[in-house]
Amino acid sequence: MVARGEIFVFNNSVLAEPGMAIDTVHDERHALPDSPFSRESIPYIVVLPEHGIAFFTYTWVTGDSVAGAALAVFGPGVGDAPIQQRLADRPVPADMGFDDWRIDSFRMAQDLKFDHAQIFWETPEATVDFSFEAFHPPYSYGADPRGCPTYCANDRIEQSGRARGTLRLGDRVIEFDATGHRDHSWGTRDWVPFQQYEWFVGQVGSDIAVHFWHFHALGKEHRRGYVFKDGLMSRVETIDVDVDYDDQYRQTGYRAELVDAAGRTTRIEAEVFDTYLLAPDPSISLIESGARAVIDGKAGVGWMECAWPTDYLAHIRANGPY
Repeated sequence: MVARGEIFVFNNSVLAEPGMAIDTVHDERHALPDSPFSRESIPYIVVLPEHGIAFFTYTWVTGDSVAGAALAVFGPGVGDAPIQQRLADRPVPADMGFDDWRIDSFRMAQDLKFDHAQIFWETPEATVDFSFEAFHPPYSYGADPRGCPTYCANDRIEQSGRARGTLRLGDRVIEFDATGHRDHSWGTRDWVPFQQYEWFVGQVGSDIAVHFWHFHALGKEHRRGYVFKDGLMSRVETIDVDVDYDDQYRQTGYRAELVDAAGRTTRIEAEVFDTYLLAPDPSISLIESGARAVIDGKAGVGWMECAWPTDYLAHIRANGPY
């Protein structure tokens, strides 16, 4: 990481494997394959455990330039029910780029350099307005020696950063200077092959950032991810994760131990303060969660998304606990 005044700029020299660097052209919108599964998407997520709040914005666009977006703000600091809004799919200009992405009251402006972005979303109940400054290089699934599974995307990146701005809930305004995370995937996305997964991101200030995706698909177990700490970013090689669930199979806490390609061990313990159900496709249910996390003994934040086939989840909820 390189400091530029108050702005963090990632430095590819921190990569343990220099060949995993990705061209900044991929911060922009892509030409997608001619397929019913063609899709490009970008979420931004922020966890504010001191306020008991987590939130995300999420936008997507298909190969024929039909786009939508979703917002959710949830947690005990919000109240009994989440604040949420979905902007229905609609045609958008084919030349509208991610440097000035606008759908109704949602705006996203990425600098197309994997450094800076500005996010704004206004609703009657809540308004989010924040900047994102990356503090490590993007992790590219396609540049990982194991590759990006073709049903997930042609490629996708993961990147943590500093998130600074305001969250308005009614008349209440929360100013925050926190950490956040974004991903960006493009190409084919078919949700049906996923049998189950845990997708995690967490940070301890700008010193530590961790991402792992432990998933089962097409009869195989897969592991992807990275650890950024001590000024070095290295891909994850092994993942040992154990998740606690309530009687509705919503995660309440989890522990993980990772070993990266640099030979380092990273340990995570997290206490979930709330969950939110996101269903991007009828076939799958994504249970999002904000958490207080401890990473290598240091207090930080965590977000875990647990994915279940919708019919499977309905069955075990109706017939469990076993």
